[in-house]
Amino acid sequence: MALDNLSLSIISDELEEHLANAVFSKPFALSSTDYALPFNRYEQDGKLKKGTLILSMDPANPYVTYSYDRYQKVDDNTPFFNSLKKLSFGRVRSVEKLRGERVLTVKIDSDKRDITETNSAYDLIVELFPNHPNCYIIAYPYGKIVSLCHERIDLEKGILLSRNAEYSYPVERDVLDENVPDLDSCRRYLSNACFRYFKGYVEKTGDFKAALKELIESRQLYLVGKNILPFHFGLPEARKIEPEEIYSAFVSDQKEVARNSKIKELLALIEKAIKTAEKKLSNLKEDLCNAKENIKFLEYGQMIYLYQGEIKKGDKVLDRDGYSIPLDGRLDAVKNANRYFKKYAKAKSASQILSQLIVKTEAEVEYLKKKILDAKDGTPRDIQELKSELLEEGYIKEKQGKKSAIAHVSKKRNYEPHYLLLEDGSKIGFGMNGLQNENLTFNIAKKEDLFFHVKDYPGAHVVVLNGADRPETIKTACELCLFLSHLESGEVMLTERRNVKKNPEKIGLVNLLRYETLNIKGLRPASVACFKKALKC
Repeated sequence: MALDNLSLSIISDELEEHLANAVFSKPFALSSTDYALPFNRYEQDGKLKKGTLILSMDPANPYVTYSYDRYQKVDDNTPFFNSLKKLSFGRVRSVEKLRGERVLTVKIDSDKRDITETNSAYDLIVELFPNHPNCYIIAYPYGKIVSLCHERIDLEKGILLSRNAEYSYPVERDVLDENVPDLDSCRRYLSNACFRYFKGYVEKTGDFKAALKELIESRQLYLVGKNILPFHFGLPEARKIEPEEIYSAFVSDQKEVARNSKIKELLALIEKAIKTAEKKLSNLKEDLCNAKENIKFLEYGQMIYLYQGEIKKGDKVLDRDGYSIPLDGRLDAVKNANRYFKKYAKAKSASQILSQLIVKTEAEVEYLKKKILDAKDGTPRDIQELKSELLEEGYIKEKQGKKSAIAHVSKKRNYEPHYLLLEDGSKIGFGMNGLQNENLTFNIAKKEDLFFHVKDYPGAHVVVLNGADRPETIKTACELCLFLSHLESGEVMLTERRNVKKNPEKIGLVNLLRYETLNIKGLRPASVACFKKALKC
């Protein structure tokens, strides 16, 4: 979808009305391509109205609009997003559209109360060209670009759009008016979609001039599919839409977009940590294989002692009983034997250490794979707690300028797990991260409560807090374990909570002193529906 000049003119007039004299607050990201600039504006009746200017730099669908809805923030640390903070507390002077071009300029007076502010004003210039939209911040009195969304440098074409360069507006173009002689002449003024619909409307009505007059005089936007049009064109599917509804027309669930963005970022960090741990595990296993291979040095030393009478200085090799043992010609037999005994002792010690490290690293890989499941299924609260957990464990680093999440973790220990309430009154608790798992298992659960976990696979802690004597409750708890591990069937371990001990290596890892297993073949649809509902709470 590409906005044409007529649609953008309608949006621009609306922006002028709603943004004039408004004051921006701190920006935030709606997604990787959409940015929000919240604003406050006093109405004529003295009431304060809060809205949001929205800039979409999606190449396939660039647009600018405003809204009075509330949105979920997405983390963004790109230079352009950070530069939008320069506009905070600036007052909007006007919104202007470049004649005949899809370019808007929001003129902003800087915050005069900020003594650190060196610029007197800013221009926020938005280019809504399809496939290569862009956004610039021009600072005054210098009139130079201080930030832009995408740099464009092509010296052969004379294009130099980067920081500290001067911005040059595209050449103004003629706009569609009633003097246009025929239908084909309208093509250069309209987007492809708009012209296609206009052509169909003219053919339907048979009156080009009347249709042209209706199009030019229209001040109402219409939504047809994913196209924002400046006129209904007689289409039965055309739906009236206000500029403030444009964002919701393209993004039906921004909170889900924000959640997916946060999950994507977190998953990338976890997957990077998994690759690092798996590479470490591979190297440890290779080292262990080499160490075990060097256990043969014990036999080498024993053979040298056995045949020491036949060895003299200067010998390079001992060939006896199928062995071909290299010798150091500078040493006698005893010293050659002791040299191999020392290598054997070192290899034996390394084998023991490496075996322990391999077990520890395997647990680390399993722990991280469980975090992948936690991130995919978690609510925004679960994901935020998961970030705190991974920060404390050292898998992600704290961003500059942010408050310490490690301190937050150490102070706050009441990480509330999720609960599943069954129709018979049974209550099942389950954790969506290590912090919730530990709180559920070791603070909330009683020693006699039943603990469940998928066997030999990353999974959540599931505890039956009420109704453990009911077979249906136990079966549901087993199904929940498999569901949270993204499994359809498998073995589930169950034991009393008293038999569960903390594993000090990682948050949420446990050891079971004894347990029994139940084999579950398939999840019941009713159980799955119940679990999905519980995850949203």
